[in-house]
Amino acid sequence: MKLIALLEDLEHYIESSRRIPMSNKLIVDGDQVLDFVDQIREALPDELEEAQRLYRDRERVMKDAQREAELLVDETRLQMTQMINNHDLCQEAKEVAEQIVGEARELAREIREGSNEYADNVLKGIEEVMEQAMGSLKNTVGTIRRGREELRRSREVRPE
Repeated sequence: MKLIALLEDLEHYIESSRRIPMSNKLIVDGDQVLDFVDQIREALPDELEEAQRLYRDRERVMKDAQREAELLVDETRLQMTQMINNHDLCQEAKEVAEQIVGEARELAREIREGSNEYADNVLKGIEEVMEQAMGSLKNTVGTIRRGREELRRSREVRPE
């Protein structure tokens, strides 16, 4: 910043110098102007060095920012991919779950039908046994009735 101050001082010196009447020319002290030029020449390398340092710092900051932006983009892409994969996994899990539930319902239906068929067969067997038992009971009841009938007849035929 010393360079700018020296240039401003030179400008102020020139603006405050006396003018030659009827012209656009100035009266300046040559040694004074050369002294300003020497000071500017001395300050110039420092100012250039500072400008180069600032430029390097700017480049470094820009590269760091670029790296951070690239990392952020990569991280965002990774998160998006994971979210998509998670969504795909959830969808796949849902489909598998629906398939399992469907298979379980089908198996339950088959078991229910098998149970009903088994129960029907057992009841049919019981019914047949009961019918046979009823037939036997009817025969027994018939035999008992005949026996009683014979007893009654035999009492009627016997004199007392």
